[in-house]
Amino acid sequence: MKLNKIAMTGVMSLAGLGLVGAGAHAVFTQNTQSTQQITAGTMNVQLSTPAVGATLSNSNQTLTFALSTVGSTFTTGDELVNITNYSNIPVSEIVSTPSDTYNGASTAATAFAGEVYMCEVSSGEVIYNGLLSAAGVQGIAGTLNAYPTSGDTDNYIVNFYAGAALQACGAVTAVGAAAPGADAVNPAAGTLGLDTTAQGGVINPTLTVSYSG
Repeated sequence: MKLNKIAMTGVMSLAGLGLVGAGAHAVFTQNTQSTQQITAGTMNVQLSTPAVGATLSNSNQTLTFALSTVGSTFTTGDELVNITNYSNIPVSEIVSTPSDTYNGASTAATAFAGEVYMCEVSSGEVIYNGLLSAAGVQGIAGTLNAYPTSGDTDNYIVNFYAGAALQACGAVTAVGAAAPGADAVNPAAGTLGLDTTAQGGVINPTLTVSYSG
C-alpha cells in the first residue's frame, strides 16, 4: 500500500508540472541606452593693444585709448586692436558699430563730431572710411577658433582723423577693398580739417565689435 501511494504521488506531480509548462512562459527583457552629455560653452573674447597709454577694463573687453588734444588737422594714429578668443567655443565676428558721445551738448562738440573722419581696417581690408557721423553698422566676416587652436586671434585698426592726415585707409572707401600698403591721405577729408566752431569741443568716439558663438 505504501509503494502504491508513493507511485501515485509521483504521477500527480508530473502532471502538475505539465500543466504549468503549457500555460505560462518565462520572458527575458533587456534595455540598452545611449547617453551624451552636452555642455553650453562660455564666450570669453578679450582685447589688447600696443598703444601707449591705453587702458583695459571689464575683463579686457573694454579698451580706452589715451586722451588726445588735437589741432584742426589731426590723426589719432592707426591704433591696433588685437582680438583673442579665449572661449572654449569658436566665435564669429558679426558687426562693427561706431558711436560717439559728447562731453556736454555744446556747439563746439557738435561741430567737432560732425567733422571728424574714421578709418577702420580689418585683416587688411577697409571696413569703413568716411565721416564718423555717417558711419553705420559694418559687417565683419571671419571666425575665431576655440582657444588655443590656430586662428584664435584677429585684429583691426581704427584711426580718427580730420584734414590731410595719414591713415591706413588712404583714399579707399569701398568696403572690402585692400587697404594701402602704407599710410596715405583721404582727399575727401579736405586739407583744412576742423573749422573754428569745433575749437574746444570734446568727443568720445567708440567702436563696438559684436561676436556670436
